[in-house]
Amino acid sequence: MDFIIGSTVHAIALLIILLSYDIACQWFINVFKRMDEHWPESIKISPTTKLIPAIPKLHEPMHVQANHEVFSLNFIPGVGKSDMETPERVWSAHNALGNSTKTQGPGGRHDVLDDHFGFWNWLKYVGLGKTLMSKYKAAIAERNIQVEGHRGLTESLDPALVANWEQLCVEWEGDAFPKKKFNPYQTEGSCTWI
Repeated sequence: MDFIIGSTVHAIALLIILLSYDIACQWFINVFKRMDEHWPESIKISPTTKLIPAIPKLHEPMHVQANHEVFSLNFIPGVGKSDMETPERVWSAHNALGNSTKTQGPGGRHDVLDDHFGFWNWLKYVGLGKTLMSKYKAAIAERNIQVEGHRGLTESLDPALVANWEQLCVEWEGDAFPKKKFNPYQTEGSCTWI
């Protein structure tokens, strides 16, 4: 995993990278130590690049560990309603290919799989305008509802309490991994990351 991430991220110059990985909580723990000690210079990630680990939403409940809000997509700015499970959903539509191609030789099987995935990608490509526009319109409507709900709730609370809470959230969200700031989203005995 280190080599794959390092090779991919090193090749592109980005300031912030969200890494959605089903075991991000385990992989990310010592990634910077491993990078310093074991990664070749050719794939080391720039120190100016901010890495943000996240666990896809359907994988997260299986982890049941303390302080897992750090990896929750619900609390990462800019993620929106993403669940990061798209790679998992794509495979279900292709499961039937396993049985239909298992008796073919390697070349024929490769061609059939390549044609099938190419057609799948073409369908997605030609439908992008329609699906993205409908998702965009739904996102704008949902954003307006959330903004109004936040405004109404905020106005009903003590302004000093709101300012304090916002400061805690901003500090926690801006903290690099591994986070050391107070986690305002952590609650005892309840699950806030689903």
